[in-house]
Amino acid sequence: MRNQQIYRAPYARRSKQVSANLSKDLRKKYGKRSVRLAIDDSVKIIRGEYKGIDGKITKIAIDKGSIAIEGIKKEKLKGEKIDVYIPSSNILVTSLNTDDHWRKSKLEGKKPKSTPKEAKQEKPKEAKQEKPKEAKQEKPKETSVKKPAKTKSKESKN
Repeated sequence: MRNQQIYRAPYARRSKQVSANLSKDLRKKYGKRSVRLAIDDSVKIIRGEYKGIDGKITKIAIDKGSIAIEGIKKEKLKGEKIDVYIPSSNILVTSLNTDDHWRKSKLEGKKPKSTPKEAKQEKPKEAKQEKPKEAKQEKPKETSVKKPAKTKSKESKN
């Protein structure tokens, strides 16, 4: 059932699924674990036949959920070279293309969490001198008298 939802998803939802994990440096910088892929992002292949190759994204195939990386091509029998598409799950993003200001603001929107060690380092509290408290005089509460509600009779309407 889950696979049907993934592979039969509308185009707009499929485009969100073309994402990859960020490198450790980028995770610390942006406070995110993964990001949608965009053209000109630098990536490293971490699984598969082309493992260990670095390059920039040249094409994104949303229908396949995969990307083409510059420098990775396959030669056909007639001598023609074609792009090799690699699944986005086999990719690690090493640097981001931040030309798009919308993407940049979305990335910086979530700040990295502070580590517990930094949060616990507080200065010791100094002893404060206590001032004698003055007794406040209470004012007597005023009681409000409610007026009886007027009832309309049939005679007053005629």
